[in-house]
Amino acid sequence: MKKAKIILIGGVPGVGKTSISGYIAAKLGINIVLSGDYLREFLRAYSYSEAHTLSYSVYDSWKEFGPRTDENIIKGYLEQGKTLWTGMHRIITRALENGESMIMEILYFLPDYFKDFPKQDLLPIYLYISEEHLHASRLNERGEFTHYNSPGERLVSHLPEYRIMMRHTLHLLSGSGIAAFDNLDYKKTRDEIMEKAGEFVGLDTDQ
Repeated sequence: MKKAKIILIGGVPGVGKTSISGYIAAKLGINIVLSGDYLREFLRAYSYSEAHTLSYSVYDSWKEFGPRTDENIIKGYLEQGKTLWTGMHRIITRALENGESMIMEILYFLPDYFKDFPKQDLLPIYLYISEEHLHASRLNERGEFTHYNSPGERLVSHLPEYRIMMRHTLHLLSGSGIAAFDNLDYKKTRDEIMEKAGEFVGLDTDQ
């Protein structure tokens, strides 16, 4: 029986998730690429239970918890992530049961939820950009390459919130052994991730 391989590429907007996910999928012949944004949009259609917090964009999710503070920004991010991971967990489980390899790009990169899956089945990779000015520039450029009808100006205005989430995630990853790539040089980062993903699926990327 052929074993499915699931690759999770996480990060806040503008760090290169979509373009690198598409590149890796094409190179590895993985036909299923899912965006966590679309799962979130699906769940927004429901207003019951935990899904109410998804009525906010993630950069406004702190409003569920009071004033705009770093702590409440992180609370909103984690609360939305808990809701999203209920659905993502089922998707990953189904893909593994069906033997369907998949790449999923996700904003909510929460290591506690990865522990349910064997390391040989699931490869989590986190993308970030340490330089804030470069991050803002990449957000502004994304409409030229991937999100053609979604200009980055609105997201740049919420870069402080995104970077609070990013720093919190990097803190969660500290000592976890999960790979995090500082995407300062897109091609270098893309090739390093390609090598890691190739090893994970058992492909000789030098050929």
